[in-house]
Amino acid sequence: MNEKTYRANEVVSCVDEGEDGAMLYNPDKDETVLLNPSGRGIWALLADPLTLEEIARQLAAAYPEVTPEQALKDAEQFVQSLVPGFIIPSPDEH
Repeated sequence: MNEKTYRANEVVSCVDEGEDGAMLYNPDKDETVLLNPSGRGIWALLADPLTLEEIARQLAAAYPEVTPEQALKDAEQFVQSLVPGFIIPSPDEH
């Protein structure tokens, strides 16, 4: 079974804003996005391709008060808010 993976777009730069989160900048689109601290954590994970389920597991581990179901929902919302431009989905491989 092949699952879609997601990774950070390598042209995007990330500026760590400390406890405020981070700022992403895509020079190709001249767009900026602000991330909260948990978003910054997810962004750091996406240096390597991950599935939504893998992202959710990492979120649930980092935030024990978050249920696995909520972590998956949060991961889906985060990824979809940054595709296209900031996060690149893998093509479905067959």
